[in-house]
Amino acid sequence: MGTSHRHKPTVVGEPNWGNASASVTAIARAEEELDGLDKELEGNENEDKKKESITTGIPDRIAKRQRQLDSRIRRNYHHAVRYLIRAAGGRGKVSSGGSKAIGHAGVFIAGGLVSVISEIVKNGLSDWLSRRGVHSLEGKSCQDVLDLIREYIEAGVAGLDNTAANEALECVMDELEEKIGDDLDCFDAAMAAVLTSDDLKDLLDIFFGMYIFSHLSQDFKEKLEYEKGTKVMNETMNEIKDLILDDIQRSRGGRDTATIDWGTEEGKAFIQQEFDRIIYILSGNED
Repeated sequence: MGTSHRHKPTVVGEPNWGNASASVTAIARAEEELDGLDKELEGNENEDKKKESITTGIPDRIAKRQRQLDSRIRRNYHHAVRYLIRAAGGRGKVSSGGSKAIGHAGVFIAGGLVSVISEIVKNGLSDWLSRRGVHSLEGKSCQDVLDLIREYIEAGVAGLDNTAANEALECVMDELEEKIGDDLDCFDAAMAAVLTSDDLKDLLDIFFGMYIFSHLSQDFKEKLEYEKGTKVMNETMNEIKDLILDDIQRSRGGRDTATIDWGTEEGKAFIQQEFDRIIYILSGNED
């Protein structure tokens, strides 16, 4: 099995990329130790049952070490994001879409998502589909329509950066499916509700968070699996994903998006500003 270095030919050898890799490996080591502590605690509890008494001190020691490891994991996850963004050219270049390594496809596809929702709200779903050669909704489900929308948005960019953006888009389309439900007659109204509320901002935040996670996954999970095995690799990447989504959830707020004209430069600027804000948060509030 090869290493993840082949996944990022544009930044291999860049010191910050190596630092990002080291930070992810540090998370994996902490996950391994946490697994060991869980087993130790379980063994101690089983022994206590046999003795019908509690061994004092051991649970407290384990709990303290678990807190230390949790803190280390969060710190290194922020480091991993920060170094990865630096390796791709820095926060400004990435969030503006100016980096081909990370950022270009993310900004492009986020803009495509907003553009499609805006067009559907303005002219209706039937009009949007007919312009793309689909003249009847007969026999089609909401899922079919969302698949058509996703395929349309995904067209136009290629490469590993595009893979990360497409994976993030799939996550957002799943969120949209939950909001819209199964009734195609409600599709236009559901899209309008998304566009005229903070739902669209929330979708963009989830998109950019999952986009960054997908890059981390592409770059490092193969290397982790080679070095640590499948179990630790999965635990590490799942922990990073959960931390990203948790940070995004806790950072909600800021500018009201209901009045933004998404079809103008104002909309494009907001997308880039929101991406920049997400990078800042995921980097541990550091440049």
